[in-house]
Amino acid sequence: MSAIDNIKIRFSPLSNRVVLARFGKSETDALETRDATNEFLQAFVAYAFDGKMPEKGAAVEVKFGGGDQQFVVRIERAGDPA
Repeated sequence: MSAIDNIKIRFSPLSNRVVLARFGKSETDALETRDATNEFLQAFVAYAFDGKMPEKGAAVEVKFGGGDQQFVVRIERAGDPA
């Protein structure tokens, strides 16, 4: 197991944020965490749009999951603010 295997992306219900966490021997108690919400969402948008900047109003659906836990996320690039 390499050191990077101890780093996980998790959701913190306490802060309502996505965090990057480093774990030791315990898989439930993080040794360190940091907010990674913005980086996670930017990476998800890049994944959804194949790394291309979408035009304003462009949308895509991302499907994921397994078994009876299937999900669809629709991402649309916002237009100009009103």
